[in-house]
Amino acid sequence: MKIIKIFTFILLFSTVITFAQEKKYISYEIKKGETLKSIAKNYNLSTRDLARLNPGVSRKPVLGTVIIVPNKNYGKVTTVVKQEENLYKVQPKETLFGISKKHGITIEELKAANPTLSDGLKIGMNLIIPKPAATQLKDTINYVLHKVIKDDTVFNLTKRYHVSKEALYLLNPTLKNGLNLGMLLKIKPIEVEEIEEIPSDSLVVFEEKLILSKEIKVALLLPYQLNKLNDSIVEESFAKSNSLVNIATDFHLGAKMAIDSLKRKGLKINVSYFDTENSNQKLQLLLSRNQNFNTTDVIIGPLFFDKAHWVSKRTKAQVIAPLPSKKQDELNTANLIKTAPNRASHQERLLEHMETTYKGQNVLIINDGKATTQTQLWQMVNKIKSFDSIQNVSVIKPEEGYINRNKFLTKLDSLSSNWIVLISDENVTTSTTINNLKGFADRIDINLFALNKGKNFNNIDNSFLGKLNFTYPTSEFLNIEDPEISKFYNSFKRQNAAYPSKYAIRGFEVTYDALVRLASSENINEGFTSGESTRVFSKFNYSKNTLGSFENYGLFLVQYHEDLTTTIFE
Repeated sequence: MKIIKIFTFILLFSTVITFAQEKKYISYEIKKGETLKSIAKNYNLSTRDLARLNPGVSRKPVLGTVIIVPNKNYGKVTTVVKQEENLYKVQPKETLFGISKKHGITIEELKAANPTLSDGLKIGMNLIIPKPAATQLKDTINYVLHKVIKDDTVFNLTKRYHVSKEALYLLNPTLKNGLNLGMLLKIKPIEVEEIEEIPSDSLVVFEEKLILSKEIKVALLLPYQLNKLNDSIVEESFAKSNSLVNIATDFHLGAKMAIDSLKRKGLKINVSYFDTENSNQKLQLLLSRNQNFNTTDVIIGPLFFDKAHWVSKRTKAQVIAPLPSKKQDELNTANLIKTAPNRASHQERLLEHMETTYKGQNVLIINDGKATTQTQLWQMVNKIKSFDSIQNVSVIKPEEGYINRNKFLTKLDSLSSNWIVLISDENVTTSTTINNLKGFADRIDINLFALNKGKNFNNIDNSFLGKLNFTYPTSEFLNIEDPEISKFYNSFKRQNAAYPSKYAIRGFEVTYDALVRLASSENINEGFTSGESTRVFSKFNYSKNTLGSFENYGLFLVQYHEDLTTTIFE
């Protein structure tokens, strides 16, 4: 019996003494929630050094991306224990998606290790659970790697990676037998050089360098409506948080806080306040009586976009439109600065993210069928089809006012990842889509996208959105964990006996960002094209459009997770 036990032990755990991998660098597959910063910390590297090893990989890489990291065991003598394959018995109601998610592997890896899955998943089956790709890679560490997914072809791979068919076959002799799901292919060698200092990002970040010798002349044009105020109107107006008087007052308080903050830094600011009374007639009067507007560096306001545009046509000063408008694409002048990103930039930001992360996912677009959304729908369809020559993009629309569950059932792919893009601001279409999808999310890999998180999401539980990996672009995102945000809130409360409203925050960040850009450069063009800045809950990244106005393209791309945390994609 003792001999049998010894033999069994040797069979299961054959232990040998060996040198650790002689490679200086090894491959590593990105896990959920990991960033270059967190991985670099684990390997005692700076984020810049890790980025240098992995050119082209973003700071928040996509789940499953293979990168190069230093081999911690390089040159060490270690004991390697070889164990038998890990087996898993299939339980009732389990799916390939659920099993692969539980073990941190892909469906393709699971199917590649278990050829019998071609006949379907059956209760009681013993599945081989392969080790994560990071522990399987050996000789591939000096190559760009690609894991074969559904619809990959040799032709597509040569076009995507700009390599020849012959080079691909030379590096991967098994290709002569055809492509198989889950195969890990060598694409081309990676030149790993000694680590040098590199720029942290391709994105240019605005740097505050105040020229304290400059004096900036500012005019604020806001609808204070002092002409209408008496005791009863004051009380009634301030009782309504969204009244025009309240909005103007809050914006004023935020703007004043920004100006005072910059004055404390030594900046010379000459500021004048004007009451527009929310009247076109009063605006005309102000401009005719104040010719010095032409020597003003910047006019902030009027509050509403069409009025700001009107002022910009009648003065030489730069005019800042602080709030968004549906008409803002139509209204342009060379001295107009649009601080709110337009709808087209939301679409571009989302498509940019989808294109860079596309790996053969099944794409469905949900639309409400309304005439007002059809142009946007087919723009999205055509642009998504251009990703890696996708031809099959399914479109689902309501019939008789709702979307039948069976429509989703026939279009969702249980063996692949599914991208669902919602092109609608309509409540019923939104709630029907999410209620249907959340029922599939436990067994099918689903990622939901939208162009914004508007009022149609107001009654949707964020836990459902997290379950669907909901991703959307937004011009406003408040990181409550940022100590600088807490500092701002507390400072505002000390000065005004209340926390700031969203209009007070808007007044602060629009004013602060504009004045800092003016004070950090010799001219307006240089200041407003010097890179991206992030303030309280907005980003500012300006560029001139073809009609001469400055457009703000600064957007956050937010993804919800099942644990109710969020990821912000750079």
